[in-house]
Amino acid sequence: MDILSINDLLDALEEHGPEKVIKATRKKPISSFALRSLYSEYADNEEYLLFLAQYPLLPSELAQSIAADLKTKQVAIATALASNPRTPAQSLGLLATHSSASVRIAVANNPNVSPKECQTLAQDEAPFARAAIAQNPSLPNYLQFILATDDEPAVKIALAGRENLDGDVAHCLSRDSSALVKAALLQNKYLDPELFQMWADSDDEVLQSLIQRRADKFPASVRNSLRYSPHPSVRFPALDSSPLSLPEMLWLAESDTIEDRVHLAQKPDLPAAIQRILAQDTSAKVRRYLAASASIQQDIAERVATSHDLQACIALAKNPKASPELLNELCLHSDPQVATLVAYRDDLSDHHWDLLINQRSDNTVAEHIAFQAIDYPDIEATVAERFATSPNPSLRAFAAAALSLSPAALATLSHDICEKVRESVASNPNVPEPQLRELCYDENQDIANAAEKTIALRLQAANTPQKTQTFQKTETAARQSGARKTILKNILSFFKE
Repeated sequence: MDILSINDLLDALEEHGPEKVIKATRKKPISSFALRSLYSEYADNEEYLLFLAQYPLLPSELAQSIAADLKTKQVAIATALASNPRTPAQSLGLLATHSSASVRIAVANNPNVSPKECQTLAQDEAPFARAAIAQNPSLPNYLQFILATDDEPAVKIALAGRENLDGDVAHCLSRDSSALVKAALLQNKYLDPELFQMWADSDDEVLQSLIQRRADKFPASVRNSLRYSPHPSVRFPALDSSPLSLPEMLWLAESDTIEDRVHLAQKPDLPAAIQRILAQDTSAKVRRYLAASASIQQDIAERVATSHDLQACIALAKNPKASPELLNELCLHSDPQVATLVAYRDDLSDHHWDLLINQRSDNTVAEHIAFQAIDYPDIEATVAERFATSPNPSLRAFAAAALSLSPAALATLSHDICEKVRESVASNPNVPEPQLRELCYDENQDIANAAEKTIALRLQAANTPQKTQTFQKTETAARQSGARKTILKNILSFFKE
């Protein structure tokens, strides 16, 4: 598009509009004569004035003339002129004191602004004007110090991103109360690396936290300083970013801060020497976390299991990696809380059930086992007799299924007020014949059906050869053992759903 005269320019503006004309004349500029003629003949046409103010190759003297003749209400034209790189410094000086903040902001963004206007705008009442001049590349160095003490965080955030930010100004901004200012400062990739090292070595939690989030951008010396930060919110993520060395583990294990020792106790694959230190820690919390660790040493775990450290023993009972030998100790723990937690595990063997049921003198653990409806008929006679007289109906029902329970006790339980107890008696193969016949007429149909099934099994056993009976008993025991291992998992799955 060749525009050499005012008529060419008017035709182009009418046909294409100002924006397309500006775009089309980037490689072939409009004749200066046409531009001056447009202004001299149409100075009162705001649409043409706005076009001239926006034209990037506007002659400087023409820009100065437009700025000198501007009216206060012509804000759009003034803003366009303030943004134009061809506007001379003298005109920018006039526009820097314009009543409209948008015009002054445009001046502050113009890279051709003079130091005088920079100083004026650095003290402007509009925060966005001060923020704009704070990031202007023409800003004199001494004004950085003035803007660094500005009351508005937006101004200091803009200043913090400068490519030529003064080191002393950066240090001043690092002590600002606003975390946003500090965050903007740490995003500045042009700062002296020694500043980041100084901030990493400081006690400023906000600065250290911000550095920690960008730790991969900093040298190893900076990241290493964060590992020894006095603030746990910084120290622990830094320590977790790479494997701990043995000296670091020892430092944490002997720290006066409980949080350090707790953090270490939760680490996997701790050396035995460190675990022994933590096992003797004065804090129950530290010992508890160690006991809950999947990598706790077997000898240390056994020492904890035989101690009076209740919280640590509870953690051991919940530890999914607890060995069968360790569970043996916990089954016989003096506090029922520990053994009860063991009873809710799904990795117990028949030996563990025997310890929990037959080898404990209290009924507490057995009551929980009975509540879970665990199928364990091998209760010892004296234990079964004790359970049979319990006020807890679940425990009486549990005892009623015991193969060792005396006929007299079974006869008593066959009249129990609890239907679940009578049903358990009706299913016991050793229940006396008179009581079994009586249960066949129980009001509860489930009890009557169970009694009839027991009678049928007795008749079948009487007509079955001895070898077949032995095989059936073995097969039944295997099914019962399998039931003990799966029933708890089914109950827990039900409650989770």
